[in-house]
Amino acid sequence: MQLYSSTDIGLQRKLNEDYYDNYIVDDMTLMVVADGMGGHNAGEIASELAVKSFVYFFKENYEKYDNYLDLLKDCVSYSNSIIYDESHNNEELLNMGTTIVVALIKDNSLYILNVGDSRAYFLNQYGFRQLSKDHSLVNDLLSNGTITEEEARTYIQRNVITRSLGSEESVEPEMIAIDIEENDAVLLCTDGLNTMLEDHEIEEILKEKITIEDKVNKLIDESLKNGGNDNITISLFIKEEVAK
Repeated sequence: MQLYSSTDIGLQRKLNEDYYDNYIVDDMTLMVVADGMGGHNAGEIASELAVKSFVYFFKENYEKYDNYLDLLKDCVSYSNSIIYDESHNNEELLNMGTTIVVALIKDNSLYILNVGDSRAYFLNQYGFRQLSKDHSLVNDLLSNGTITEEEARTYIQRNVITRSLGSEESVEPEMIAIDIEENDAVLLCTDGLNTMLEDHEIEEILKEKITIEDKVNKLIDESLKNGGNDNITISLFIKEEVAK
């Protein structure tokens, strides 16, 4: 397999409130990306707390689980409680929160979890699609037909999310499990990527015959060229052909 991640502060922000980590153990690859929010540097703290606590719970408990969606759900519940408690024990961190998007690859199975609007994309021989579900005001308005796809891209409240880690005592994530085959790709990102590039532009770069590092770096560079209005974080996994 190939795995590469990178983050960029963008052109408009003074802090990078994104955070990511990857963890590889046995035949499993875990990818976690988060995009924090809150006053002071609370967003920075929230995203780091989310990722570190998620990976910690996974490391400590993965061997106890047969159902990996249950494992991911318990990981995110643990992360949520850590952030919620921290924000209520420190006035400066009150109301901090974060998105989270997670991919777990084990053998030929791909498990995706998300809260908020950080995304998981999947590319295979049949096409390119978003696997995560945005918890955002824009997505709600799109779903009920209030606005069009074109209007959504410039909607003034497009950054408003409707679900996050740390905002409530409990959280309900979106989860999905699908098959993954040789040469399939999984991309996790914060909205600094997908608000600057259209899905078809992301797909085109992923399909280019360049290294995995160059794919990620080109996605970031193109986002910066289009304005770089937010922090940009990308984690890309490509399942390689197994030698026989």
